[in-house]
Amino acid sequence: MSRVAHEDCESNVLPRDLDSGTSRSETTNLREGATVAGVKKWSCQRRGFTLIEILMTIVVIGILATVALRSLQSGIDQSRIRGTQEEMDELVMSVAGNPNLYANGLRSDFGYIGDVGSVPASLDNLMTNPGSYTTWRGPYVGRRFTQDADGYKKDAWGSLYTFTNGITIYSSGAGATAMTKSAASAASDLTTTPVIGTITDAAGNPPGDSSVAISVRITYPNGTGSTTSATATPNGGGAFSIAGIPIGNHTLTAVYRATADTVYAMASSLPKTGAFVNFRLPGSPFAASSSASAGIVYVNGSAQTPGAANDTVQFDISNTGASSVTITSLVATYTHTPNGYYEKIKWNGTTVFDEDDPRAGSGDTAPFSPSQAIAAGATVTIKLMRFRTTANGNGSAVDMSNTNFSITFSDGSVITFNSGT
Repeated sequence: MSRVAHEDCESNVLPRDLDSGTSRSETTNLREGATVAGVKKWSCQRRGFTLIEILMTIVVIGILATVALRSLQSGIDQSRIRGTQEEMDELVMSVAGNPNLYANGLRSDFGYIGDVGSVPASLDNLMTNPGSYTTWRGPYVGRRFTQDADGYKKDAWGSLYTFTNGITIYSSGAGATAMTKSAASAASDLTTTPVIGTITDAAGNPPGDSSVAISVRITYPNGTGSTTSATATPNGGGAFSIAGIPIGNHTLTAVYRATADTVYAMASSLPKTGAFVNFRLPGSPFAASSSASAGIVYVNGSAQTPGAANDTVQFDISNTGASSVTITSLVATYTHTPNGYYEKIKWNGTTVFDEDDPRAGSGDTAPFSPSQAIAAGATVTIKLMRFRTTANGNGSAVDMSNTNFSITFSDGSVITFNSGT
């Protein structure tokens, strides 16, 4: 057996017979190899590691190195995943804004879409103006990319992101951890939101027959670098609705031509749910004309959210017309975060709508079964019940207090109210 030698010396010096005359100290001081009578020579025995021991040591070191390298690589991969996710979040907010930024009670950041009015054709549009757009206020991507002009288009592995539909960003994660971030469920949730509202005079009177002399105008980015506007006329109850408005803060103007009164408001249109605006004209110009209007109207002050969870909205309506009105459905439109989906509608205690999956949400038509009639001069209590955070009903209860509602009935009547506290 081969050995790696090393010296392990031990003294075999034996004391000389006392008769020799040589002292013990003299014996101790003898150099190695010296020969004297009665004294043995110093000896060294060579010992070492076997080849098997060396090989086992090398194997153990190799195993430890492999484990260390794998742990190091795992840490690098996790760091890349976190970095990519953070970058994707930033890109999504560059497209549609940061929902947590507010100023003066209104959301203040709507990203590229809020300024331009359309989704970006590519990630390049977030850094450079796509065509001398006057409404473009970029760059929308953070300054940390200034050292690498194209860094915002690549994940932490150096691969280009896949950008689809103007709202969705995808990274393959080097084939190990795929990641997707989206600004919304659909681009239309960001580019075609509803703006609804009411207009009354300072005394709270709806315009009635005077509604034909009122125009409500909203100005918003047209998607190609400039602005456009849309106009609506409220109904007798003062309710109006304008569809197809991109997210963002937009200026509304209401003009009553009979008195040349003009009022302004800012609409902060949120993804999918849009915005609710309440105009009040000075004075009481509608006091006389409002009494002539007829049909289904909201009973002022009746809205409430009964129950500890505030997940039910209750309100009263009256038929101010001269004949009975039959209602076969309603559409409730409201702006609320988080989204709320209701399960039931009760009409004076009778369940007329009951759908748990999917539930009805803002802008959905809720058909009545059976249809209901409200007699001339009658008042009815309506309840929208069991609001939840998901359409399938598995989410948590939603507090719907202090929420602006617009209810459109199947006969064309529209009422608006705040659900109160």
